[in-house]
Amino acid sequence: MMQRFYTNPETGERWPCEEATEDYSFQAYKTDRRKSVLGHPSSCIIARGIEHNRDVLHAFVGGGKDAYIVFRGKGGNPPYAKHYIMKAKACRVRDLFDQKGSPPTQWLTLSAPTAGRTMAARERLGKRRREEIKAGSPVKKRPNNNKPRIVRLGVPQRPRPVVKKGEWSIPMPEEANA
Repeated sequence: MMQRFYTNPETGERWPCEEATEDYSFQAYKTDRRKSVLGHPSSCIIARGIEHNRDVLHAFVGGGKDAYIVFRGKGGNPPYAKHYIMKAKACRVRDLFDQKGSPPTQWLTLSAPTAGRTMAARERLGKRRREEIKAGSPVKKRPNNNKPRIVRLGVPQRPRPVVKKGEWSIPMPEEANA
């Protein structure tokens, strides 16, 4: 089975990505607003709050419900990324920060994805739907009650995370020196 990898869009570093099994709680500080960047997925106030934990190397908070956290490997293990789902409260804080700047200091929780929100489940559903459309199934028009982020908040869309399937290996010390 192929493994998924999260790629840092700024540096190009890749880490193996897995689904989170437990919720992750952290504190988003109002004082982080000075170092935070509006609309930036890895420098927003939520990502800064996550990165206060010393076990975290990198955090990516997109415009949707997905968030990725890269943890340091313990005991000589390499770093790895975990996929989380943002709850409504965290989404409101992210949107409030992008609109007005600084929400108050508060505790937020990222939850483990449900069975239908995992990366594998979404891939299966998308693949099945694309095959149905190619086979001639009618495309269902759903009423779109959700407005785009630019209309709803007045701020541009955040960049999407880079998560791909593939092979990955750690270079051995003799390969790195050669």
